[in-house]
Amino acid sequence: MSRTQAPTNLKQRFGQALEDDFLRSAVKFTADSLRGKKQTSIEAVENWEAWRDRGRQVREHTLAHLDFYLDQFARQAEAKGTQVHFAGDAAEAVRLFLQIVQNNNAKRVAKSKSMVSEEIRLNQHLEAAEVECVETDLGEWIIQLAGETPSHLIIPAIHKTRAQIQALFEQRGRCALTPDTAVLAGFARRTLREVFTHADIGMTGCNFAIAESGAVVVFTNEGNGRMVATLPKTHVVMMGMERIIPTLADLEVMAHLLPRSATGQKITSYVQVLAGPRQPGKGDGPEEMHVIVLDNGRS
Repeated sequence: MSRTQAPTNLKQRFGQALEDDFLRSAVKFTADSLRGKKQTSIEAVENWEAWRDRGRQVREHTLAHLDFYLDQFARQAEAKGTQVHFAGDAAEAVRLFLQIVQNNNAKRVAKSKSMVSEEIRLNQHLEAAEVECVETDLGEWIIQLAGETPSHLIIPAIHKTRAQIQALFEQRGRCALTPDTAVLAGFARRTLREVFTHADIGMTGCNFAIAESGAVVVFTNEGNGRMVATLPKTHVVMMGMERIIPTLADLEVMAHLLPRSATGQKITSYVQVLAGPRQPGKGDGPEEMHVIVLDNGRS
């Protein structure tokens, strides 16, 4: 049975995964590697547990006053020209996104990584509305080409071999490639650049949203988030409501914790702080910026 025809029964899926030697090996290798990098990274930090305690305090305080900080974020963001929308559930979030698509007569959406979009099955809804939606995170794009869903939060294509990726890229580009990493990466880069420059809407996730300034913060390692957020005419942020933090000073704490805890890095390659659409006299940025804040059982 192919991966794209995976059984729907959970027990059958467990059995199929356990019989996949490559998948088991890849998951073990990745888990061990991430665990080792994380340990090395946190050992280099003095008072790591104190940083974690501070992060916990920020989160607990924010969640205890969530309504206040969400309202503050919305007011500050709107003052900078961002349009903020609150969605009570997945259906409302999809409706809001499709309304933005319709208002912009959009035909193509370029996506940076967003677990909220996975949560609400946004890609499927866009496809049903005959809107092209292209993942631009490399791992997510591989999974999209395969017609699958991510198998890992950080490394979504962990279960794919290089030969499988080569076959997917050859099918996409209708060309012959080699399994060399540089060749495959070059093909992805050339193909996705065309997506960046011709997309009507760019969509990103949100790692944090700063209440005092109305800015959203995105951590990435590939640079696609920057392209998606600045090149298309319209930028839409999909944000879980729990991503709010009170101040820029709190971001320092979270930026100290998140990369080390997730990938074992001191800091990700790119950290974007996005505060509104393009301002008069500026050359970069979208003409419109929207933030869809999703509840969907969080409150």
